[in-house]
Amino acid sequence: MKMVKIRTLMIVISLFLPGAGGAQSYLNYGHQMTSTPSDARFEIIQSEIAAKWTFRLDRYTGNVDQLVRTRSDRYTWEKMLVTGLPRISNPNKPRFIIFTSGIAVRYTLLMDSKTGKTWVLTAVEVQIAEGETTTINVWEPMEE
Repeated sequence: MKMVKIRTLMIVISLFLPGAGGAQSYLNYGHQMTSTPSDARFEIIQSEIAAKWTFRLDRYTGNVDQLVRTRSDRYTWEKMLVTGLPRISNPNKPRFIIFTSGIAVRYTLLMDSKTGKTWVLTAVEVQIAEGETTTINVWEPMEE
């Protein structure tokens, strides 16, 4: 009788320990993503690397805004330049996607899923006054 109790206890322990030990690997770190309906026009995308790489994508037109902090310490969307973005006449369905890599920001891509044309997020230095420059983030077409 004692042997049956020990065997039963071992079976119960073996059933619960593997699940508890592997629990860490099943945690959902999806806080940087939204669950966008397939026909949604807008989507928010955030890089796993830093919150400053948070974008609002118009999936119909390819227009991208970046989340920025204002001088009054509030947040707003700032329109980004997408060089060579085609003008979509009568946009009526999702067409554009953004991919962000967890490895490096330089692997942040915007793609037209209809044509495959792809843009890469790039920092560009621009002159704002005589002898004064600033860096802005723009989407530049990849060489094809």
